[in-house]
Amino acid sequence: MTSTRFAPPTRGRRARVLVVEQPGEGLWGAQQYLLRLAPLLEAKGYDQVLAAPESSAVARAWRQQGRPHVHFPVPPERKIRRHGDRGPFSPLLLTRELARTAANAHRIAALGSALQVDCIHANAHWSHLEAALGGRLARLPVVLHLHDLLPGVAGRLRAAAVRVADVSVAVSNPVVGCLPERARSRVTVIHNGVDPMALSPGPAQPDIRRELARDPSAPIVLAMCRLDPRKGVDQIIRAVAALDGDLGRAQLAIVGTSSTGEGLARRLRLLGAELLGDRVRFLGPRQEIAAVLRSADVLVQASSREALGLSVLEAQACGTPVVAYPASGTSEIVRDGETGLLARQDDVAHLSACIGRVLTDAGLRAHLAGAARAQVVTTFTLERQADRQVRLLDELLAGRRDRRLQTRAAVQQEFTA
Repeated sequence: MTSTRFAPPTRGRRARVLVVEQPGEGLWGAQQYLLRLAPLLEAKGYDQVLAAPESSAVARAWRQQGRPHVHFPVPPERKIRRHGDRGPFSPLLLTRELARTAANAHRIAALGSALQVDCIHANAHWSHLEAALGGRLARLPVVLHLHDLLPGVAGRLRAAAVRVADVSVAVSNPVVGCLPERARSRVTVIHNGVDPMALSPGPAQPDIRRELARDPSAPIVLAMCRLDPRKGVDQIIRAVAALDGDLGRAQLAIVGTSSTGEGLARRLRLLGAELLGDRVRFLGPRQEIAAVLRSADVLVQASSREALGLSVLEAQACGTPVVAYPASGTSEIVRDGETGLLARQDDVAHLSACIGRVLTDAGLRAHLAGAARAQVVTTFTLERQADRQVRLLDELLAGRRDRRLQTRAAVQQEFTA
């Protein structure tokens, strides 16, 4: 696909944003955020041009929405540790990535100038530092969107990017808390939101329940997440297997795909077959999120590290009770006993007990569903998120115009003195 050509900007034209994205192969929460928010930002005066690998899932979905895209060539996998994100740090890999960062910074600067955008928005953590540097080169303001909690070397690189960029947005307070204190004042928290009209309570669909479980008449536990070591899917399998008595019939539906290769997915399938037999189904990614959530009896999240938890918000919007560990940003959207149940972190027995409480107590289910839905409608809507992001962009661009006018006035005063 060739790059889209744009007419040069005219006085009073709409604002244009270059969105830099370096995704893997899937459409994860950070990419879903881009796709869902783009129409709202467009309606509020901000046109967006996506710079991402041409063959990436987010670029394909972006083009299907009819929005402009330019090819930004980056490898599908970038890393500074050997053997995954828990492996040993590699100075050689870090050196390679820093060289890529320098090259990409120049590419971003060139794109920003050629497309005559008003600002640059970096959505993926690998693009943060290079977008911040590219903005400096092109003299364009830069917004970073922080979706993840990054420890160690990756966190220090992010902190450097935050200090270089004009402003950064974090999806939760724990994401801010991962940064050094000097960088935190440069970050604004804007929680992710969902569309409460598209994601709303409704009856379970019998055909969907039959897809989720071998026995659709039994309670259905849903895990909806990446098959990633941090997501704790193995603990959810063990927690469901520990249910006894009448709940020993409970089924587990796992919706999601791997972001780290097939090794972990294979091990999870083996564990599921060993502990649950045909009571577990791995269903891969699904598009009909609302129908799946309405057709499950409880959503379980067992992450060890979670910036916010988009699937939790989606479940709450649909009136599906949530059981979760309180990891990081999850505790900002799940209040124990009010908008969900929080199990003790990494305590599989307690996780199992919380699942059992929800499945056996209809009054508790109704209370959790109602309170969670009300919280989403008042606090965590996509419209609210868009309004806050537009206000941030308005202030950023207005500040830039003011600085330009002040500089121009100072030059004119010096010239006429």
